[in-house]
Amino acid sequence: MAVPQKTSKRFVAGYFAAACLLMLFASLQPGAQGRVAVFAAPWSNSAPEIIALAGGRIVSTDSSGWIAVSELGSEGLLGRHYGSGAVFVASSLVAQACANLMQPYQEKNS
Repeated sequence: MAVPQKTSKRFVAGYFAAACLLMLFASLQPGAQGRVAVFAAPWSNSAPEIIALAGGRIVSTDSSGWIAVSELGSEGLLGRHYGSGAVFVASSLVAQACANLMQPYQEKNS
């Protein structure tokens, strides 16, 4: 019995989308050192509180408190961020983009 062509196309499209999402997620994972973006869930502690509970250093934060940039300096700090309630901790590239977005408008145009 042959698989209908429509089902086959859906499977290939779904497989491709899942592979792309997996690669995107893997590329956003931070290294051992440098700045990281810490994302908090709306129902948990704020991102600065998560960083403080983990024993990290807050570099910058947004006005909502859901995203903050931290500096990874000590061994195990990444795991402590997750243990303190972080939903996702992203690489320094994402942290740099978040830090640029969180700067006041006046500073960007100076």
